[in-house]
Amino acid sequence: MEKQDEILEELQKDVSRLVEKELESTSAVIGINIGTPEGTKIASVFKKDLNMTMGEVTAANSSLVFLSSKMLKDSLNQDVSYNLIIGKKKIVLSILAESITMIIYLNRELAELEGLDSHISRLQKLSLQINAIIETSDILKEEIFKGLKRAIPNTLVLAIITKDGLPIKIQSTMPESILSAMVAALYNLSGVLLESGMEYSIIGGENGSVILHDLDENRILALAVPESDERKLGFYIAKIKAIIQKVI
Repeated sequence: MEKQDEILEELQKDVSRLVEKELESTSAVIGINIGTPEGTKIASVFKKDLNMTMGEVTAANSSLVFLSSKMLKDSLNQDVSYNLIIGKKKIVLSILAESITMIIYLNRELAELEGLDSHISRLQKLSLQINAIIETSDILKEEIFKGLKRAIPNTLVLAIITKDGLPIKIQSTMPESILSAMVAALYNLSGVLLESGMEYSIIGGENGSVILHDLDENRILALAVPESDERKLGFYIAKIKAIIQKVI
């Protein structure tokens, strides 16, 4: 585990150096956060602190990219390239590469003065450069979805959502918004009843069960399996814990 931590730390340093170089090269960029499409934080560099934690930024950005990708695919049958949000003072640019999500905060006045198109083009190139580093690293190849599918191949529903009820990554026939809202509600109600944070819960049926598991401070994991035997479910919980420990 120590060796894995060392690899992750070195990976984060390599990515952070690239991000810091970008921040130094232009005054318009306020900060950059890098994560995975599943909402795992990789690196983050900001010129000044935000009101949100970097984990919250990563999870929210992964959810934004997921929803944007689905909307563009369903409406125009196209893959998302970027998502641009314009505010009065700030611009938020979200970019999806193969293995990473990248969110960039820009000063609107400076970004528009320098040319927004040039910023988008340059930052897309940066995302591809960082993506190449991530793809060649063994540390992030075993993401939660892949690990769980391999460990529990009979999984029927698999979802990672934010604790606010936003979808990050979902494999289900149920609409993403409904599933996310239900999982978040169950998680929060469980916390109320426990008077503390929930670790995991099992919703058992006659021939199947749903397992909810706390993932980190910002995310929840949910999966459904065609299994009701308590011993088998205990085995699945152990598998989930092992995969979370390996990835988080």
